[in-house]
Amino acid sequence: MEHILEVNKLTKVFKKKGVEFVAVDNISFTLNKGESLGIVGESGSGKTTLVRMITRLLSSTYGEIILNGEDITHIKGRKLRNIYSNMQMVFQSPYDSFDGRHKFGRSMIEPMINNGFSKADAIKRAEQLFERCSLPKEMLDKFPHEVSGGQCQRAGIARAVSISPKLLICDECTSALDVTIQKEIIDLLNEFREEMDMSYLFISHDLGVVQSFCDRAIVMHNGKAVEEGAVDDIINNPQAQYTKDLIDSVL
Repeated sequence: MEHILEVNKLTKVFKKKGVEFVAVDNISFTLNKGESLGIVGESGSGKTTLVRMITRLLSSTYGEIILNGEDITHIKGRKLRNIYSNMQMVFQSPYDSFDGRHKFGRSMIEPMINNGFSKADAIKRAEQLFERCSLPKEMLDKFPHEVSGGQCQRAGIARAVSISPKLLICDECTSALDVTIQKEIIDLLNEFREEMDMSYLFISHDLGVVQSFCDRAIVMHNGKAVEEGAVDDIINNPQAQYTKDLIDSVL
């Protein structure tokens, strides 16, 4: 199968007062086109650091990141900005992911215009995507603080998919929501995955949520990948003791 993302021996070492701390230790994996891959682990396992390196918000110490056939490990400036047309992110806190000074309309339209949409087409697509996400188009004229957390997260998803990225990274995007809203968000992400043929990197501490959404998963502990495979295989036949403990705690 064709890969949308390849991560090879990715490592991050932090230094503080002369002491080294390995936050991510020699992680390698591939993500196939159209696939959803879960990255699972408790807080401190290295998930967030891994994602920050893949999205180039944080430089890696060692390793290689290939997105859609292009080595993005060290690119900077305009080339770095250009990769975000292929890779978008949905964050854990929907309110923090928007500029609270701007209405949703502006936050939706600007990325599309920056990616070649006319203003009229961007407005039309913003309205269509809001309605597609069960949000009234009139909500484009509201500020983030004027809507619920679930509505704000739906707006974040609408913005992320507006430029049809090849890879969508979801970083604990359902953890701040109640169970009913979580399911609605997962259903929405699944629908966009099928319609737009996107690939997902789904970051979560909850194996139950990962099982409902992902094809494969990597379990991280102390910066290392301790287990990898089909989600059902991991849950039904865990090999690592950490995985067994994680399953006992959340399932």
